[in-house]
Amino acid sequence: MKKLILFVSFLILLVGAACALPGMLFGSGSKAPPELQYVFETPDEPFSVTPTLSTERQIEAVIPASGGTLTVTGADGTAFRLDIPASALVTDTLIRMIPVSQLDGMPFGSNPYAVQLEPQGLQFYDFVTLTIIPTQEIPIDQQIFFGYQGTGENLTLTSPVVDSREIKIQLLHFSGYGVTKGFLADIEPVRARIGGDAEARLQSAVAEQLARVRQEQFLGNENSEIDFESAFQQYEEEVVKPRIAAAGESCAAGRLALQTVFGVERQKQLLGFESDAGNALIDNAGLMETVADVCMKEEYELCRDQHIIHRIIPAWLGLERQFQLLGFSEQGTIPPVIQKAREYARKCLTFEMRFESHATFEDGGDGYDSTVESKIKIQFNPEGVTMKGQAPLVNTAFDWRTQGCSVTSARGGSTFEAISLAYISDTKSPTDELGYVRDFKFVYYPGNTTESFTILCEDQPPFNSPPSPFWTGVYLVTHESEMSQADGGFLMEDWEILGGEYYAKKEWITESAGLGLVEVGTFKLYHLPE
Repeated sequence: MKKLILFVSFLILLVGAACALPGMLFGSGSKAPPELQYVFETPDEPFSVTPTLSTERQIEAVIPASGGTLTVTGADGTAFRLDIPASALVTDTLIRMIPVSQLDGMPFGSNPYAVQLEPQGLQFYDFVTLTIIPTQEIPIDQQIFFGYQGTGENLTLTSPVVDSREIKIQLLHFSGYGVTKGFLADIEPVRARIGGDAEARLQSAVAEQLARVRQEQFLGNENSEIDFESAFQQYEEEVVKPRIAAAGESCAAGRLALQTVFGVERQKQLLGFESDAGNALIDNAGLMETVADVCMKEEYELCRDQHIIHRIIPAWLGLERQFQLLGFSEQGTIPPVIQKAREYARKCLTFEMRFESHATFEDGGDGYDSTVESKIKIQFNPEGVTMKGQAPLVNTAFDWRTQGCSVTSARGGSTFEAISLAYISDTKSPTDELGYVRDFKFVYYPGNTTESFTILCEDQPPFNSPPSPFWTGVYLVTHESEMSQADGGFLMEDWEILGGEYYAKKEWITESAGLGLVEVGTFKLYHLPE
């Protein structure tokens, strides 16, 4: 059962279009018992609450894909601990916990203890556990577990960890969660207004039943049995089947269908129901391939048409990790859908870096000017997860000056090496789903130019200079502070992000006081997806 529940949690995270499911979850035609009919009757006014956040006490940390623990303490001393297992995250993720100092609008219970978890809506690949240690003990028979969406919308009940005396909640996505002091009987008058849709109300009904089971286990309280099987059958007909029928319309529709199918499967497993639906999907890698292909295509189109470049690598890496964890990628082989995802990423992350620079050395009338330019194609390489490239560094002009003599100058170029290009992404708010690129980290070596000159002065033999890096010499001195031994080249940061095809630029004027050296240059980054 544990394997199936974990698989269900993985599939809740899958995004994309769904195809026809091989066999339905349950039979058809049954109606839920009267005590569960409210699940299918949308209330006019589902409950919302108003949380006041203690933002000054918030804690945040980047949790690695290998998992970790984060703890925050409210102003009253209540501790909230979040345990994230190694199988929950695909990539390193910034996690934020904000204690709720006050929660208005609760229709049941008193003295709620709650915490807001961000980024809002973050989905996990495995169960994450929230442990709450309030300053005032709450008897087991008076613990009501709840959650809400967004900024307080659609109040629901949430499922406890049944075999724990501690206050523990199992989570598969982020929003607000907490516990309040009250009796389950207090829910009866307001039950029909808990949850904003049938899915949330069904989950609330299951959570309420699990709370009763937990009380019976530890306190011996009487637990009345509820006929959930017919409720699940009705839910299939009224909710699951229509969503599956619409799943192929878009990535979002596919995600909703999968979340619905396997969300209800998870609820059944929590109640101890046996079902082969999850196992049927485990054996059907073709469904995952369809989902993966449609969603990666949508990510590529966002990149190609709107120049949203920072989402496609996490989408691809998440897909590869899903296939590995679920056993769909054999050792040494790459499934075709994964190879196609890599190709989407490569085509998306294709750039042209245009470099221009003019260097001047002035020494009392003598000196030189040298101008270079380069156009470097930089493309993502999925094999090494790198973005790099190289191109000729063209010396477009070189002029050596010696007073009283005639000079013949010869241009000489080199090779510009783009060692690595990496973007730094960010979000504007916890609800910012698209995010944006805040900066670039560009590591490069511009190359050693090979200019030369011949000087003819009266009554002197001609002087022939061997090919020498005259432009490079100015550049090295004036950009000395940007040389990074750790990165293996010059490091250019603090870009101006434009966000279109002309995606970013960096301009500068540098000089070395007392040495007569001045260099003026620009980098222009163009996003040119294939």
